[in-house]
Amino acid sequence: MNMKLRLFHLLTFIVTFTGPITYSHAALAHQEHSGFVIIEAENFATQHLDSKRRWLVFSQNTPSHIYSDSDQAHYDGASNGSYIELLPDTRSNHHEDIVRNENFTNQAGTMAVLSYPVYFKTPGKYYVWARAYSTGSEDNGVHIGLNGSWPESAKRLQLCQGKHAWTWSSAQRRDTNHCGSPNTITIHVPQKGVHTVMVSMREDGFELDKLLLTQDKNYQPSNIDKAETLHISSSLPEKTELFEIKEYTRILHAIDDFTIANTGEIPYYHHKSKNALAINAVNKAYRDKFAHAEYKVQSKENGSYTLTLVTLAEIDGESTYTISLNNKEIGKFINPKTAEDYQEIYFHIQGVELQKGDIIRVSSLAVTNGKIPENDGTAYARGRWRALVMNKEN
Repeated sequence: MNMKLRLFHLLTFIVTFTGPITYSHAALAHQEHSGFVIIEAENFATQHLDSKRRWLVFSQNTPSHIYSDSDQAHYDGASNGSYIELLPDTRSNHHEDIVRNENFTNQAGTMAVLSYPVYFKTPGKYYVWARAYSTGSEDNGVHIGLNGSWPESAKRLQLCQGKHAWTWSSAQRRDTNHCGSPNTITIHVPQKGVHTVMVSMREDGFELDKLLLTQDKNYQPSNIDKAETLHISSSLPEKTELFEIKEYTRILHAIDDFTIANTGEIPYYHHKSKNALAINAVNKAYRDKFAHAEYKVQSKENGSYTLTLVTLAEIDGESTYTISLNNKEIGKFINPKTAEDYQEIYFHIQGVELQKGDIIRVSSLAVTNGKIPENDGTAYARGRWRALVMNKEN
């Protein structure tokens, strides 16, 4: 491959696929919407069997090419100013020699095959339209397929009318009617899911701007018609807690994984909006006393761990927390002073050996720092904590 050709291929790739940088390596993802699929031809996912003829992307940003071709570029009027053409083009009219399996093939799926994965919500029959540009009598045919199959109903899409202009066609060439009848190119999508719409060469020089698939037999596209039906991802749920936990073996959530110990002392309650266990310090009998919650170690959790207790700092008091293993205290911590209510605080204990049946107890104390007036006294911190994180040590 010479340097000029290599540069053209590189530029073609850049023009086709350059877009915003995201965490996904995927190109544009197509999706059916309300019985319609609209595809910009240049947004193909793959191209195969292209050693003799190849689909190339053209726009005002692409350089001049070095292949045989009977006409100029037609990006003016193309949707998004870009389209694809099958080159080299050595037979655009009857007087030029036909060379089967080179500039012509009636065998769908054997030359210059493009793939467009599409997510279909609605299975069934789809009528296929192509927006194409033709200047001759032998540059106006293409094959359509689905999932590597080339049904007879989708072969030989033919464009006869509308020469020298971007024109929609859904007509199938037949022996009795070379120009075909409208709405005769169809595919059948068997079930909901991702299916690959495919295009392959019939005649070189074919220029393709868009594909339109519809379940409406009477639909007649015009001009550039509908916008491309792309999958638009909704926002993923962002992390709202445990911000400093970068890796872990298991997270034991205070509300979900711990049992409130029935020790005869004060109880915890579920502070669901903060996803934490807390002490109801409004009850004066619960103040300055420890509440407890317990977790029983499972056999699959045997090993040595670093434990991280995630507490919530409170502006009205600096609660004390203890962690015990089988009634033996292995850690004691006090929340720091804070100006930010419910700020996550992380306390670590390394080298904790756990075996099946061990009981981990987390306890906390409702206290006041005397700074926040409330009723006839001061507000109390409620000993809130969110989770105990287990990170297995090597």
